[in-house]
Amino acid sequence: MDNIKAIFLDMDGTILHKDNRVDEETAEVIQQLRDKGYKVFLATGRAHNEIHYLVPDSFEVDGIISSNGTLGTVQEEVLFKHSLAFNTVEKVVERAQQQEIYYEVFPFDSNRIVLKEDEPWARELFEAKYPPENVGDSEWSSRKASLIDKVDWESSIPDTSFSKIYLFSPDIDKIADFREQLKSEQQDLQISVSNSSRCNAETMAYKIDKGTGIKEMIEHFGIKQEQTLVIGDSDNDRAMFAFGHHTVAMKNARPEIQALAKDVTSLTNEENGAANYLKEHFLN
Repeated sequence: MDNIKAIFLDMDGTILHKDNRVDEETAEVIQQLRDKGYKVFLATGRAHNEIHYLVPDSFEVDGIISSNGTLGTVQEEVLFKHSLAFNTVEKVVERAQQQEIYYEVFPFDSNRIVLKEDEPWARELFEAKYPPENVGDSEWSSRKASLIDKVDWESSIPDTSFSKIYLFSPDIDKIADFREQLKSEQQDLQISVSNSSRCNAETMAYKIDKGTGIKEMIEHFGIKQEQTLVIGDSDNDRAMFAFGHHTVAMKNARPEIQALAKDVTSLTNEENGAANYLKEHFLN
């Protein structure tokens, strides 16, 4: 791995703990890597405007790919931005309503949007303190937190630019069927479809994913594909594993995700597995 110049890190299940926080050890390792001349980036499904809630004040990276490749920023300057079409957003939301799938529409520059007419059942869905079976603590707490101060309840979807639509159901079979429906119509709807857990689906602009985001980012920095290392844990990291040269899956990733990578961390995200992997291979 002597040729590595750029390191791309997923967040959920990778550098985030189940409390949806990055701890100081990981922030320190990232800074040490940057001090040695490595470029370190986030490549996350999270929206750009929520990342600052999840990291320590000392946390710094060289660039951020957010919303699964939709938005790329370097020092808060927008490098690339790929928006969903407005009519696509309307169609996907309508389908979600028809099948009672919870949704959040993500504008680039403001709070997420859920239609006011869906507020009663949406709030009822997340009333329980603890997650239903098969729903992870992190995803459940994120949804509950979003209803407090990150969702705007609107009478209609505004005609603006959108990074993604997040879709959720605690019924794994139901959301899996919905996800496959969307995948079968990706070209017609002009969307990409991914998921970060078995309970969700996410739609982005057509042919946009973490892999395309990494490609755009390294082209900006003049870094070659064979000089990249990526670390991730979930389905929305598949495109990242397909593009990255040296690929690392987390110990807590499912076996089929681990099988996509060249290496697997010896520790989980709760044990700072990504930070320890990087420390062992690049700092010791």
